[in-house]
Amino acid sequence: MTKDLYIVLIYIIFINAVTLIMFYVDKQEHKRHHHAHGISSHTFLTFAILGGSIGEILGMIIFRHKRHHKEFKVLLPIILTAQIIIALLVLRMYFSTEVVDNGTLPPA
Repeated sequence: MTKDLYIVLIYIIFINAVTLIMFYVDKQEHKRHHHAHGISSHTFLTFAILGGSIGEILGMIIFRHKRHHKEFKVLLPIILTAQIIIALLVLRMYFSTEVVDNGTLPPA
């Protein structure tokens, strides 16, 4: 794996960890102050679009938080599916470019 892919992998892990922590903090705030305004849905969806969709889905499952919000139930699977498709296309282009540049197949 090259340095570029490591950087992307570290970013994905980081953004999902931050998003998962945000879910925990928001859930704790909601438990303490029942109708308190915590982290906005807009902020959560922005983090999902930036790569934190897995963290949000895990946060919904682990902390049982925002599971009944229609925007999360509908948009998160769409965002995650789009991210997976984009990642697969980018990886395919990346490895096919590597083959052309080196004249050999990338290591398995």
